[in-house]
Amino acid sequence: MNNYGKIINCVVILLCCVAASFALAQPQNSRLTTSNSYVERGAKWSAKGDWDRALSDYELAVAADPTNALAFYNRGVVRYRINNLEGALADFNRTLQLNPALIEAWLHRSNIAFLRGDFEAAIKDGSQVIKLSPHSAEAWCNRGQVRRSKGDLVGAISDNTKAIELNPRLAEAWEIRGLARFQQGALTGALADVNQSLKLNPNRAENYGQRGTIKFHLRDYEGAIADHTQEIKLMPTKAQAWSDRGSARAAKGDWDGAFQDFNQAIKVDPNLPPAYFGRAAVWKEKGSWEQALNDYDRCIENNPKFADAYAQRGLCRLRQGEEAEAQADFDECLRLNPTLKASLEQEISKAKAQRTRKP
Repeated sequence: MNNYGKIINCVVILLCCVAASFALAQPQNSRLTTSNSYVERGAKWSAKGDWDRALSDYELAVAADPTNALAFYNRGVVRYRINNLEGALADFNRTLQLNPALIEAWLHRSNIAFLRGDFEAAIKDGSQVIKLSPHSAEAWCNRGQVRRSKGDLVGAISDNTKAIELNPRLAEAWEIRGLARFQQGALTGALADVNQSLKLNPNRAENYGQRGTIKFHLRDYEGAIADHTQEIKLMPTKAQAWSDRGSARAAKGDWDGAFQDFNQAIKVDPNLPPAYFGRAAVWKEKGSWEQALNDYDRCIENNPKFADAYAQRGLCRLRQGEEAEAQADFDECLRLNPTLKASLEQEISKAKAQRTRKP
């Protein structure tokens, strides 16, 4: 998840470093004093990344004073970091019962809901963060990210526009707004936003990949190749980057370059459906129909809901005279994506005409 989780991590580190000062500000009584001493020591372990010792101290802090909100919060942070989301959620729930004004607990709870795909809950908690901190650009950006994931593109754009107003140097807000605009089909606006995100953070590989994809849809294949090349330079083990550059090279007619890129993508990730889909197109261009069929098989094996792969495998089968198998693929394609009907019928007519002319 990226941007959303990144901001969370910054909050975690900051909170761990200042936990001692929070502890000292608490009313002094024997149980709370004992609890806070464990919180302070646990925060030091957290700052060093020693989660086991930190967790042990926070357990002692909670046992010493079950009303110490900071003890529950810090234990929740550690549980979150070690991927114990159930335990973390329980701790953040208890934290907010004890101290409903602790913004970081709302933020973490929103993030857990996001990770679980419960976007409504994530938005609800994100809205509470904004209520408590309306001038926080990060808070608006976070909620905008959730809204984009939920498919509320208008809301995502609105939230990130607000984030940009509050902090024009927040690269993540430009990125998320650009992605939402891309999903809307507003390619020029999307490109402008991702350009600005890259200007603010020129070493973020994902932004080069995003911009390359936008340029591909704008049919700027040279630009797409350049951006995916930079993405590969920054993240050479990202299989999708190799596959995306292969697609741009294929669109430009560089079939040999595309073939090399798809091969590399498959080498890095043997289960990446788009790489098999792209390489199958190269095999077809070379007239190697059996190899193309094999790659479409692998593509569908790794993603049984890839409608276009069924369409293309069906066209290969039709050319090979396997009409019953081809029809089964066409039926499955349209079951998965009925909007492909018109274009598929055109491709089928074309394939039948080519087969008729075949010597």
